[in-house]
Amino acid sequence: MVNTRFFSRELLQYKLRQLGWQGWLGLSLLLVSLLLMVMVVRPQASKIETLTSHILELKTNPNINKLKVKTDTQFDIEQKFYALLPQKNEANNKITEILHAATSAGIVTNKVEYSSQSLSATLIKYQISLPVQGSYVQIRQFINAVLNNLPTVALNDISMKRENIGSDLIEANIKFTIYLRKRHE
Repeated sequence: MVNTRFFSRELLQYKLRQLGWQGWLGLSLLLVSLLLMVMVVRPQASKIETLTSHILELKTNPNINKLKVKTDTQFDIEQKFYALLPQKNEANNKITEILHAATSAGIVTNKVEYSSQSLSATLIKYQISLPVQGSYVQIRQFINAVLNNLPTVALNDISMKRENIGSDLIEANIKFTIYLRKRHE
């Protein structure tokens, strides 16, 4: 009597040896794809079904997730913005801080020109023009110090001129704008 169990095992071993590396690669790719399907594709398919049902629910009843916006939100944001600005009576202090930053950076300022302009009922801008002399690094440090320490100051314009190519001294004209709020009486 022939043992079929031994015969089938022997036949299977023989067939597996005949596969070669290409057959083993094919079998391993087949196993990896089956594992991928079980571990990744099926869970994602259930998520897709859940999202599809949620989309259908939103399409049938569009008022479910309506965003509720307060009507006075714009006013609140505007009030918070103006509260961050310094008041008009602080303009001289801000100009002094700019001049201290210039002195700290080692920059020579010969004169300071400034003018004010009312932009709206609550906003004023002071335009400051500073002709300065110093090295490029000093001027850059000065501008960085002003913009980092005074958040309501904006750099409008800068022009630089060097008289001699071998000289480190640069003449620059720097224009800043300080934004201030009017005092509420």
